[in-house]
Parts: sequence; structure tokens; C-alpha cells
Amino acid sequence: MLNLIETYYAVLRDNGEREAELAYSTFRHRAVEITDADVREGMKLRLRTRARKVDLSYADAIGYAMATRTGAKFLTGDRAFSGMKGVEFVR
Repeated sequence: MLNLIETYYAVLRDNGEREAELAYSTFRHRAVEITDADVREGMKLRLRTRARKVDLSYADAIGYAMATRTGAKFLTGDRAFSGMKGVEFVR
């Protein structure tokens, strides 16, 4: 879901509302819903990493919690996730 939100924004910015709506409606049915547990786990992760002077964004922390819950790889370019289980770095 978080990737879909980012996609909507990027397409809206670059190509306008009509194209953004098309992209959103095309992929909406494939988006994984954010659960209350995802929010709670994500914020706990964010708090733990801040103690190590690492500042994860809310979206990344929740996204990582969602990936962990669903057994998916968490794709990121953020080196703050180095050494964490289930992470794959992409650019």
C-alpha cells in the first residue's frame, strides 16, 4: 500500500491526475493493507533504531513491519536497514 501511495504521488506529479488515477486503480487490488499491528511494530522499530541514532521514516518502518508480517522481502535503498533480516537493497 505504501508503494502504491508513492506511485500515485509520482505519477500525479509527473503526468497529472488522470494518469495517477489509472495507475492507482490498476494496482489497488494488489496492495497489502496496513494493519494496526503493522503500525505498532513499525513504531517500535523506529524507536529502537532512533536509540542507535538511526532515523527511519514512518513509511519505511511500517513498510518493514508489513514485509516481515507477510514474509515478503523489504526492498530499499536505505543503508539504515543494513544487517536487518529480510532486506534487499535496490536502486
